[in-house]
Amino acid sequence: MVRMIDVANHAGVSLKTVSRVLNNEPHVQDALRSKVHASVKELGYIPSASARSLRSSRTYTFHLISRTVEGNFVNTIQSGAVRASQKHGYNLIVSLMGFETLNEPEALERWSKSFLIQKRPDGVILVPPYSDSPLFNEIINKAGIPISRIGPNEIDDMNNVNITIDDGVAAKEATNHLISLGHRRIGFIRGYEDHGATHKRFKGYSDALQEAGIDLDPSLVKPGMFSFESGMNAGLELLSMNNRPTAIFAANDDMAAGVIVAAYRNNIKVPEAVSVMGFDDSELAERIWPTLSTIRQPLLRYGEQAVEYLVNRAGNNSKKKSDRPSWTDILDYEFILRESTGPLNEYSIT
Repeated sequence: MVRMIDVANHAGVSLKTVSRVLNNEPHVQDALRSKVHASVKELGYIPSASARSLRSSRTYTFHLISRTVEGNFVNTIQSGAVRASQKHGYNLIVSLMGFETLNEPEALERWSKSFLIQKRPDGVILVPPYSDSPLFNEIINKAGIPISRIGPNEIDDMNNVNITIDDGVAAKEATNHLISLGHRRIGFIRGYEDHGATHKRFKGYSDALQEAGIDLDPSLVKPGMFSFESGMNAGLELLSMNNRPTAIFAANDDMAAGVIVAAYRNNIKVPEAVSVMGFDDSELAERIWPTLSTIRQPLLRYGEQAVEYLVNRAGNNSKKKSDRPSWTDILDYEFILRESTGPLNEYSIT
């Protein structure tokens, strides 16, 4: 069995240097890192997870906290986070929590004692709505555990990283695309009301209408829950109206897919009779027919960036809150034109 001392002797460095390299600690010369990694690879050294934990007081685990493991949004972020975690020798655990817990301070305190103190992850990744909860974020911060917040509603100074896109600008561009095709009656399906992205995307939609001189018709705005079923139900409502919309913008791809199914159940062709726009560019967007015009969020990169921050934070031995790195990373989005949107024509108007 190859030991860490064997790696040190092979690389011609100290045992402490090998330990620092394997624990991804900062302030190690690149040349020494390269030597250690080359020796690890050549000797086939496999670090013991339990030994690493004892040496560094880390658990080498990150937790991604979500209310569900379903849905393309969370799954794609999770894939990016798993890939990055494995690259750095960490395990990623997906922990489910009921959303109602966020509004119960006593329940959160119990969770803190049973989860944060006992499991002691090296970092936490929060997706909406958990990234939007000030109380939830405060409890994790008090435990001294760094957080990567994906898509938070408000950007604050909580000594953590915030990873997002400009949802409002992206939604405005998506709506302007439909307007440029001649559509004036444009429906909108909202997401969870506790998600900051829901409100930002609705604002982008309403701003685009206002700037185009189109009155916002409240009857064309329907609630949704970012799920296929909620999109289908909202789509059935919108498409059964006497003066139905000629285009529908759903706040995520799952709901947009539901709208397409609702349209075909009513013998309404997409995009000839109604255009459908999504948001996220999840895998579903290319698998449904017609393929979905949408806004591409860098979902894989969200997960990768979240882990990279936590790895860097774990390698920083400073325990002072003021010494923790903190920043906001606003990533680029991309408008993706596919087959589900088309120009207004005689088939669109009822």
